[in-house]
Amino acid sequence: MKPYRKISILVGVLFLIGTSAGILSGSVTGPILEAPDYLQNIVAHETQWTLGALLILVMGLPLAMVPVALFPLLRKQNEVLAIGAILFRGVLEAVVYILMVVCFLLLLTVGRQTSAGLAVYQPDSFQHIGSLLRSATGWFELLLAIVFSLGSIMINLLLFQMKVIPRWLSGWGLSGSILYFVAPFASLFSPLHPALSLDTSMGFLLGPLALQEMVLAVWLLVKGFNPSMKFVQPVG
Repeated sequence: MKPYRKISILVGVLFLIGTSAGILSGSVTGPILEAPDYLQNIVAHETQWTLGALLILVMGLPLAMVPVALFPLLRKQNEVLAIGAILFRGVLEAVVYILMVVCFLLLLTVGRQTSAGLAVYQPDSFQHIGSLLRSATGWFELLLAIVFSLGSIMINLLLFQMKVIPRWLSGWGLSGSILYFVAPFASLFSPLHPALSLDTSMGFLLGPLALQEMVLAVWLLVKGFNPSMKFVQPVG
C-alpha cells in the first residue's frame, strides 16, 4: 500500500495547488477587467495582470497532472477509462488552459498598443480586438468545462467502482461532474449566456464538484486510499 499512499498525497497536493492558484488568479485579474477601459487598466497593472495569467498555468498544469498521478491505480480497474481521463482531464484540459493564458497575454499586448497611441486614427479597432480576445476566453471556458467534466466523470466512476475512497465521496464527485457537464450547455443555450462562475446563476451546477474536490483533497491527504481495497482484473 505504500506506493498508493504516495499517490494519494500527491493527488491531494495537486488539487490544493490548482484550486488555490485558480482562486488567486481570479482575485488578481477580475477587478482589472471590471474597469470600463479595461485595456488601459491592464497596462496600468501589468505586473498584476501577468501574475494572474501565470497563475492560470499554476492552476491548470497541476490539475491536469491529477489523472496522470492516478493512472497506476485507476488502470487496475479499467485501463481504457484511465487513459480517457488522461486525455480529457490531462492533455485537452492543459491545452485549453494554455490557450486561455495566450488570450490573457494578448490582451496585455493590445493594451500596450493602445497606450502607445497606435490606435489614434482607429480608436475602436483595438477595442474590437480586445472584445474578441475576451470572447475567445469565454468560449475556451466553455470548452474547458466540457473536457474537464468528462475526465472527472471517468475518474469518479472508477473510484466509485473500486471503493478506494468512501462511495458517498466518489458518488458525490460523479453526480457533481454530471452537473458540471450540463453547465456549459446551459450557458450556451441560455438567452443571457451567464458566465461559468460560482457567483453567477451557474454556481449551483459548478459548486457541488468544486466543493467535492476540496473534500477529496483533504481526505486523500489525511486518510489516503482504503487499505483493504480489492481490484477487478484490468480491462484490455
